[in-house]
Amino acid sequence: MKKTKITILTALLALTLVVTAVLSINIELNLRIRRWVQQLPAPGSYETYETSPQVAYLGEGSVHVEPYTEDLLHINGETGKTHFNVYWLRDSLYTHHYDAVIGQVNLVGPEHFITISDEGEVTIDGDQQSDRILPVHRGESTFLPYEDLAALDIFDTLGIRLQEGAESGHVIFSNDYLPYQRLELESGQLIFEDMEQMDAYREKRQSLEPYLQWRSIWEPIQILEKSSGGPALAFVSGEEQISVVTEKGTIGVIRKTDSRLASMETIQTARLPDWQPPLDESIMLIWEAVYSRNPDVDTLPEMPGVNVVSPTWYALTDESGNVSSMVSNPYIRWARDNGYQIWALVSNEFDIDRTHEFLKSADARERFIDRMIDEALTHGYEGINVDFEHIYMADRDRLTHFINELAWAMRQHDLILSMDVTVMGGSDNWSKCYDHAYLGRIVDYMVIMTYDEHWAASPISGPVASYGWVERGMTELTKVVDPDRLVMGLSFYTRVWRERPSTERANQMVNRSTAIGMEAQANFIENNDLTPFWDDESKLYYAAFIDEEDLVKIWIENAETLSIRAGLVHELGLAGIAGWQRSFATDDVWPALRDVVFGSVD
Repeated sequence: MKKTKITILTALLALTLVVTAVLSINIELNLRIRRWVQQLPAPGSYETYETSPQVAYLGEGSVHVEPYTEDLLHINGETGKTHFNVYWLRDSLYTHHYDAVIGQVNLVGPEHFITISDEGEVTIDGDQQSDRILPVHRGESTFLPYEDLAALDIFDTLGIRLQEGAESGHVIFSNDYLPYQRLELESGQLIFEDMEQMDAYREKRQSLEPYLQWRSIWEPIQILEKSSGGPALAFVSGEEQISVVTEKGTIGVIRKTDSRLASMETIQTARLPDWQPPLDESIMLIWEAVYSRNPDVDTLPEMPGVNVVSPTWYALTDESGNVSSMVSNPYIRWARDNGYQIWALVSNEFDIDRTHEFLKSADARERFIDRMIDEALTHGYEGINVDFEHIYMADRDRLTHFINELAWAMRQHDLILSMDVTVMGGSDNWSKCYDHAYLGRIVDYMVIMTYDEHWAASPISGPVASYGWVERGMTELTKVVDPDRLVMGLSFYTRVWRERPSTERANQMVNRSTAIGMEAQANFIENNDLTPFWDDESKLYYAAFIDEEDLVKIWIENAETLSIRAGLVHELGLAGIAGWQRSFATDDVWPALRDVVFGSVD
């Protein structure tokens, strides 16, 4: 009997050595066997664990986990009310601002204007409500109790929705307006916490070195959930992963595959109000720059094709929201006699600090908005053109909220809101301070100041608006803003550049420039006996000459060059054009642009 045992053990040892040798040589067979063994339903192969409960929001394409989760869950436990970050209502086009001085949250969107005081008083569209809602503030964030908000008659327009019955312990919010996707999970699908964990699992299954770690096959795999199958909310959240929220409320990731992508089905439970262009024709807007006095209307030219004038009559004068006016009744009568709409312009005078204080104050914004609405109704303007430039990057969301408040007030009176912004990119305080994509969903028209590619203090000389620069800027904007809302700016001016060698830096030139209109440009060319030639790169005419110590350069705008750029209206499907400014243009510009924007007129 003893010999038999020894013989069996010897045979098993020999077999093991043979198998080991074979698998050492045949890596593919080794890998195939390991994969097969790993698929066996061995006891203890999977070990699920639970993450700490989180307050999360299913945004568009990502899961936002609230940094103040622990604090919120504590408040929820004390009050029995589930709080969410009011910032999450942005996906419903509702923005908010909290004015700590008066202790009030302003929440405004497409359909309603809501105020909530720290004492719990609530107004909706100016009407006092019997319901009370107590906001909670933590850092720069404001949180509202879901259950109290849900008691309001207008609650459904906000879109926020608490996902009930999550076994995971997470508090999960979604938005009825977002196009979520549904994915049918396979039975046995493993749900991982993150990409790192999922990659570690794949590496364990596919690693070739060492190639015979039989012990590792039986070690439990750490997962959040082993799905029994069924639907899950899903969205692509990375190059190789799909984020999912399972029926149990587990928030995790699975591997992205072509078959899973193909099977994802878009679902949406609500739609935001449809936007229709206020004008049923293309826009040809001209700014009337009014500095110290208004123009004599008897000297104003005919402007065939123009259908909107925007006189620069108003400006924010202080941080309290007061507004100056240079309105001209003769100009209004002239505009009416010529069939022009009036979109009066209001600026912030490029005062960055004044604008900062203004945007922080709910009272100041209300005073400003009331004044501009009153001016529009008193004088019969069809619209208002907002020209707020030079804004702190830190005020980006405040600016967006202010425009949302203004837009809501203007909708109550069927007034058209347009806003002047730069192209995307650029510097923080001149370009990135605009949330182009979001503002493009609030305003009726976004007017793009596609000029000053090379500005007055530019370190190098160049055109005010080369064709390629304008085309790139407008094309990028059409990717984030409905082209039907985009109005492309045209420059009726150019710059005369003077360059001379620097006396402080080697191989460098010092630039200075002067902006001139098109009539002054013609005089400059004639007085200096210039023969401009075509610059195909900028699609502008160009001339240069030496004047004493200076190299003088000029890129020339005329009806031809402006018409070429105006052609982008049809190429990109834009709403129209806007010209800065009327007094810089020569008379031949108007019919040339009209023929491009509206088609040739015999």
